Amino acid sequence: MRTERDTRPWNEPGLLVGYDDSDDARFALGWALAEARLRHSAVTVCEVWSPPWDAGMDELTAEVFRSGASRTLREAIALARRWEHGVPVHPQLLRGFPVTELRQASAQADLLVVGSRGRGAIGSLLGSVSSGVAAHARCPVVIARPPLDRRPDMPIVAGFDGSGPAREALGAAFLEAELHGAPLIVLRAVPAETEHGGESPGLADLDREIERLTAKYPSVRHRTVTSSGKPRNVLLDAATDARMLVVGSRGAGGVRGLVLGSVSQYLVRHAPCTTIIAHGDRTD
Repeated sequence: MRTERDTRPWNEPGLLVGYDDSDDARFALGWALAEARLRHSAVTVCEVWSPPWDAGMDELTAEVFRSGASRTLREAIALARRWEHGVPVHPQLLRGFPVTELRQASAQADLLVVGSRGRGAIGSLLGSVSSGVAAHARCPVVIARPPLDRRPDMPIVAGFDGSGPAREALGAAFLEAELHGAPLIVLRAVPAETEHGGESPGLADLDREIERLTAKYPSVRHRTVTSSGKPRNVLLDAATDARMLVVGSRGAGGVRGLVLGSVSQYLVRHAPCTTIIAHGDRTD
């Protein structure tokens, strides 16, 4: 029997990948391509070049740096097209500070994907800006990391505390669980005194969100786990056996005005698996 050709249009602009020719950036590119195939979305590979003495640079010197970045970007596009034939891949070459440029470019993206570390002191500096883009991007940010294990039953873990970003994270986690056919664990961290008789904060909100998302993603296998302890420690422990961790950019107890809470900032740097940082409604 002949399978009908998929004629759906590819979603544009789709996924944005911050690229700097490091091993971590290449892994992030591969992750984004596989994700784009599942989402039927295009991929834009973005190279941001920023010489350390940019101010007052003459045009000839600037052209040398620009040409190097352009060559790296062409190689990345060629690599991407070999890895995932058929996924639309577009180049984007920008000059400036990586966090600023990626933040602006992310306004048109569904996901911004970066590696956990970059190649060093020259170039895009993805290693030093992963926290910056996680905090300031206009879309969810993926910190792509190779898993310690590759078992097919590895779950996606979502942290929930009732905050706006946590609700966004829960929605993103349900979507990822459906795309990957993975089980989902919704994790709530509560203080020890709450677990032993106190009122459990956010439980009614969580029940409502899960009911809504279960109707939207009925095939997702999910369970809720409540653990006693500091959220950072509870989430980090759960991430050791997860294929993906999804959290909000800041929690219900965070300081108003901070764009990246202490828990999410810690997980950006230390989580052992791919991590998605989801934002609430952002207008800044």
